Amino acid sequence: MPLHNLRLIHTSDTHLGDELGHPASNDALTKVVSETLLLRADFLLIAGDVFDNERISNDSIKFFLTQISRLDIPVILLPGNHDLMHQTSIYRRSIFEDAPSNLHIFKEEQGEIIDFKDKGIKFWGKAMYEHSPLFHPLSPTPERIKDTWFIGMAHGHFEESDTSSGRSSLIFPKEIADSHFDYIALGHWDLYTDVSQGNTSAVYSGCPMVVGNRNEPGSVSLVDLDTNKGALHKQWYLKS
Repeated sequence: MPLHNLRLIHTSDTHLGDELGHPASNDALTKVVSETLLLRADFLLIAGDVFDNERISNDSIKFFLTQISRLDIPVILLPGNHDLMHQTSIYRRSIFEDAPSNLHIFKEEQGEIIDFKDKGIKFWGKAMYEHSPLFHPLSPTPERIKDTWFIGMAHGHFEESDTSSGRSSLIFPKEIADSHFDYIALGHWDLYTDVSQGNTSAVYSGCPMVVGNRNEPGSVSLVDLDTNKGALHKQWYLKS
């Protein structure tokens, strides 16, 4: 088993820069960062759609980078279908050259590992270059790595069975069950949803804002990696 107990905060889908469709996104991200500090998390994971589109102003990017600067822990970011990692990606703007050193962004379409040997944890994810039926966020996944926590990140639509529905960026139950991750941080759905399969925990954190007419605050997924009990996760509501 891994040697370190670790705490992760997992969020997604803030859609910064979309004042019409997601007017509370700035406040929501601020609350996520504040809660990350209060809970003394070791990592903050953002599973896609940080920004709503690639036409947003640099002011929205500056706001995001300022919030990340409030943290002294690593922030792991996976691009989603609204903030793709293609040639005109937001993340290729020159403003990101001055991004805080604690921000780590997945950039490889075929998948890559971001490794923190000192913490005993590795993160894997595939940067989305095109939101299409050809893109499979969790296929193929790497083999198990021993004696370290192994966390997957994926942005896409979970489908109950391999029905070839033609939807883009599909994630199937077997892909989750057969993976070698201790926890999979998912993004793309607005509501917190547990889609764990077999012994593999997989959760959509949902966006951290209040969605629709629901009478509950925004939330994140709080993940405690326990060397004795494994990956423990629950929905954690943000303070208003």
